[in-house]
Amino acid sequence: MLTTITPIAASLGLEPRTLILAGLFLGSFLVFLSLITLARDRGAARVGARMRAVGANSGAGVAGGTDPVSLFIPPEVTPGGLARAFLPVEQRERNKVRRDLVHAGFAGPNAVLWYYALRLVAGLVLPSLVALMFLYREALPLPAFIADRMGQIAGSKLLILFGVMILVGFYGPAFWMSSQRKARKGRVEREFPNALDLLQVSIETGLGFDAALARVSAELQRTAPEIAQEFTVAQQEILAGRDREGAYHAMAERLAIDEAYAFVNVVLQSTRFGTSMSQALLVYSADMRQRRELAAQEKANKLPVQMSAVMAILMMPTLLIVTIGPVVLRYVQTFPD
Repeated sequence: MLTTITPIAASLGLEPRTLILAGLFLGSFLVFLSLITLARDRGAARVGARMRAVGANSGAGVAGGTDPVSLFIPPEVTPGGLARAFLPVEQRERNKVRRDLVHAGFAGPNAVLWYYALRLVAGLVLPSLVALMFLYREALPLPAFIADRMGQIAGSKLLILFGVMILVGFYGPAFWMSSQRKARKGRVEREFPNALDLLQVSIETGLGFDAALARVSAELQRTAPEIAQEFTVAQQEILAGRDREGAYHAMAERLAIDEAYAFVNVVLQSTRFGTSMSQALLVYSADMRQRRELAAQEKANKLPVQMSAVMAILMMPTLLIVTIGPVVLRYVQTFPD
């Protein structure tokens, strides 16, 4: 194989290792895009078939076959070109990924595109780095044990390593996003009762709900930036003309905790029926703290059972050695053959 590649590399003015590295990179890139494109095409075909079936069943609901909704809301553009190869075709999947990114703290307009671009780049860069370390292990300043290990890798194992690196690069950002989402949810759950206490105290001092929300948002910029940001976004949406119910429900959706949904319901019901907002927040805050205390007690009650299992696993080998060891030694001494 090297005898075939060497003349080609010489004619191009490149080293054979560089040509092999470029071929591996291009091959992995094409295989990766082919597999994803095939999967997306099948999904798009199923979606198109369902949409055609729905259109045929609905018939000419509007004269001339024009959908009245499309006159006001333009249809979403399906990703095309290179983006179609690695972006989900179905709107439901893109909305789910966008919601997960928002819950993880990434709410940019192109967050989904950058997320899948990061997965694609990571899935191609990691195997390329492995190929670079394998081909140029002598020239690169690698530790001795890594260079020796790279020199001992056979061709079949190298291909398996490429596949593992592609999987790690493509699915690693997904696991990282999941961990970020859980960490953000934990921070919001921990600081949300304090935010409600500040909101209730602000309302008791005579501030309106909007002014109290702005004051609490300013006070929580350092201690709870996630909650402060969501309070600010909700206020900006209301000032931009969105109805309060929709803005507050969107805020609860972005916070992604049960306490936020209940808080929005308390605020909307208090506004709708004219009850005291301060009293409603006081009662709800006390109820939320009681639930947090019960959850902490539940975790504390689970600890003895979990510790017992760990202690049993750690103590069992020692107990077996102490109880069975003398018997085994005596048996060996008595019956040496």
